[in-house]
Amino acid sequence: MKTNSKQGLVWGGLLILLGVLSLLASFANFGPWVWVAVLAVAGFGVYGIYAMERTEKWMLIPSYVLLIVAGLVALITLNILRDEAIATYVLWGIGAPFLFVYFQDRAGWYYLIPAYVLFAVGLMVGLIGLGILDDLLIPAYIMFAVAMPFFVTYSRDTTQWWPLIPGGIMVVMGLSFLIAEASVQYVVPVALIIAGIWVLVSQYVNRE
Repeated sequence: MKTNSKQGLVWGGLLILLGVLSLLASFANFGPWVWVAVLAVAGFGVYGIYAMERTEKWMLIPSYVLLIVAGLVALITLNILRDEAIATYVLWGIGAPFLFVYFQDRAGWYYLIPAYVLFAVGLMVGLIGLGILDDLLIPAYIMFAVAMPFFVTYSRDTTQWWPLIPGGIMVVMGLSFLIAEASVQYVVPVALIIAGIWVLVSQYVNRE
């Protein structure tokens, strides 16, 4: 099937589906599971068209969006996602495609930047919602999150030592926030976690 034909089939079908549902919604009150089912069927339908030839990768975008929205509605309906967890789901959902593209093409390392930011912010929002992060622990988390990419950059090329300067500054600032929060008990565990991540990342990069 030609590209233009596929585009017309996908977008035309989605527009018709949206129009029909909007028309029916004016006469009947649809429950959330109806929308979940419709979104899921539409998402799998678009993916099915893509799977026929697997040449039009753009079709993965509407398929993914439809499926992730269906999952969001379903999890909210089941009361699994609430409050800040909804924002975490949305942020991670946006970040996942960037991570997927990177693993498809390791040369596109720049896709890791938006993926990391979205995952880090999503995790922060979730931890705040759980009450794990509060007060000065929030800026401490941000400092550590900002520092991590610098250490990863250094681990990929240890001859370039400059990333250690901003990374080290961020870590010191993060530790100062922890101490100011009178949370000294967190310093050693956090230091161990950072050291462990450093070792794992270094081993992975060396194998690559």
